[in-house]
Amino acid sequence: LDALLRLPFEMVVSESYAPQERQTARERMDLAIRRLKSADEEAAAERADMLSARDALGNGAVGFGDHHLTVLVRERDLVRLDDATAACAAALADTGAIAVREDTNLEPAFWGQFPGNEGYLVRRALISSANMASFGSFHGFALGKADGNHWGEAVTLLQTTSATPFFFNFHHGDLGNFSVIGPSGSGKTVVMNFLAAQAQKFKPRTVLFDKDRGAELFIRGIGGRYDKISAGEPTGFNPMALADNATNRAFLRDWLGVLLKAEGPEESATIATAVDAAYSNDGSLRRLRHFKELLSGTRRPQPGDLADRLAAWIGEGENGWLFDNAEDRLDLSTRVVGFDMTALLENPKLRTPTMMYLFHRIEERLDGDPTMILIDEGWKALDDEVFAARIRDWLKTLRKRNALVGFATQSARDALESRISTALVEQTATMIFMPNSRARPEDYCDGFGLTQHELALIRTLPAHSRCFLIRQPDASVVVRLDLSGAPEVLTVLSGREGSVRRLDLLREAVGDNPADWFPTLTGAAWPGGGANDSHGDIPERLAAE
Repeated sequence: LDALLRLPFEMVVSESYAPQERQTARERMDLAIRRLKSADEEAAAERADMLSARDALGNGAVGFGDHHLTVLVRERDLVRLDDATAACAAALADTGAIAVREDTNLEPAFWGQFPGNEGYLVRRALISSANMASFGSFHGFALGKADGNHWGEAVTLLQTTSATPFFFNFHHGDLGNFSVIGPSGSGKTVVMNFLAAQAQKFKPRTVLFDKDRGAELFIRGIGGRYDKISAGEPTGFNPMALADNATNRAFLRDWLGVLLKAEGPEESATIATAVDAAYSNDGSLRRLRHFKELLSGTRRPQPGDLADRLAAWIGEGENGWLFDNAEDRLDLSTRVVGFDMTALLENPKLRTPTMMYLFHRIEERLDGDPTMILIDEGWKALDDEVFAARIRDWLKTLRKRNALVGFATQSARDALESRISTALVEQTATMIFMPNSRARPEDYCDGFGLTQHELALIRTLPAHSRCFLIRQPDASVVVRLDLSGAPEVLTVLSGREGSVRRLDLLREAVGDNPADWFPTLTGAAWPGGGANDSHGDIPERLAAE
């Protein structure tokens, strides 16, 4: 009855099934078969089906009983009621059932919906228990959980394809990691940013690692700070300026070992000694370029040694712009922060140490308050041996500190082929699949564990339907996110290249305050209150307009 239940009308479907004794059912079937003998040839197929059903009854494969079904449709006026009733009858006809619109038996049909009113059932049919199992509406559509979730109330309310509510949450228990998977143009960015916007009612610390500036409008629109990492331009990162404590010293030893590709215990020991020496120096000298002397000590640098390898990362070296900065200007005190990582994503030599440093700084601030770490093309951002060896422990640490990680990716195949895929699939509570007519069973079924039915849904959902599949441990549901009635919100959440370029020009003219650039960019009034009120109700209102 799924086709019936997906209709956008309010209805009550009532069914009953009264099992019959085998002999009684056989006698009724024999009578029907005898009547069919006198019918024309068109009844031959029906008679053959009846004989087959009688054989199934005889060998105990199925039972038979009286089945009753009524559909009570509710609408606001008679015209709408007629249309809705006709649509329901058509949906039932598609299943092979013949629907009758009651008139004389209208009142008995109404009272027959209630338990104990067997005498009011005026239309019954003898069907098998197998038919009943297939025909019975013993399931509905997933509702989600409105309250009592790990972060309290539901993140947002979405509409299912049957026009019923689905209360969306990231978490299953205390596990809140999620993934959004879909090809380019499927609405992946809009969904990711929408869910992040709706979650702002929990006042979470939000850190977003972006690609192609797709989330810049959203981050700036909710009062956050957005930093673009550009190759060759100083980033303001200086890991050597970290405060002196055991945790930071351990991190620097680890980080420098990755940066310099340390080999063996001797080089690791050299790095550890140099780190300790750096913290004994004046704070103004804690900079990567001064670390070279500590690595070489009294020895003359040799080609290929640690000091020589460091040369590319300091001063005028190829990568000196990334970490060799006089001051550490990385500021994570703002509740919402975004980083454009496009320049680093395809270069693991730069990407890995950068992500290590940023994640370390994020972990420093985890204090049990809700935290969201969102990573566009996250499977690629963390696809290396360093994170592959640590991803499980890292995700467990974040979980204990009330943080979740959201990943987005265009290619299911690339995600599954990454070195962190197994850990991420195991540690993901919610998977969101956008429409994809080219979805492959070896990726979606074998890799992500979807059923053939779920794969068929992903393949057949029209790209313009604004629908997507949500897969959770206790729910699998297709929902719709239709923002066509709020084009100004769609402009902010979609982050199209043209809109981002316009934002650059507007910010040059009026500044960073979203209340100043939002009306000109979108053509709509600013929905928030004060300027840069990232702690107010702007995010929720912006996403819910």
